[in-house]
Amino acid sequence: MRIKPIGTNFILLSIVLLFIFSCTLKNLETLPESAAAAPDEYIIGPEDVLQIHVWKQSDLSVTVPVRSDGKISTPLINDIQASGLTPAQLRENIAERLMKFIDEPTVSVIVTEINSLKISVSGNVNSPGIFKISDKISLVDAISLAGGVTRLAESKKIRIIRVTDNAKKIYQVN
Repeated sequence: MRIKPIGTNFILLSIVLLFIFSCTLKNLETLPESAAAAPDEYIIGPEDVLQIHVWKQSDLSVTVPVRSDGKISTPLINDIQASGLTPAQLRENIAERLMKFIDEPTVSVIVTEINSLKISVSGNVNSPGIFKISDKISLVDAISLAGGVTRLAESKKIRIIRVTDNAKKIYQVN
């Protein structure tokens, strides 16, 4: 009779794909209509770093991180919502707010660092942890990021847990 460690019959491998602050690349129904029309365009998230350039206005051009509340701070307009928008949408919002101070501002928004897309991998994998990703990722890729499965893992008991907009969905996969 072989004795397994406690809990291995219930869950030997738990893969937790937690998209922090709603990655939105896979969940297009929660996006504004203009963003849903272009599903491949990146959605800005918390911890991303943005370069805001205002043409011929070097004092207004800045590189800023997106705060945990989803906003950025820029000269003249102060705080503005960035998370959940595409760079094009944010560019339009900044230009609109700058019109109070500048005639016809030309604004560029460039995502210089993607830090908001993360997954957590736990359970019977060799290197569990939180991993930064730059785009959608498959289950096989997530397991590879975590160094593969251990010898105790049962591939028929993998669970994917996805949290978006405070809703938790659990998928059992084989």
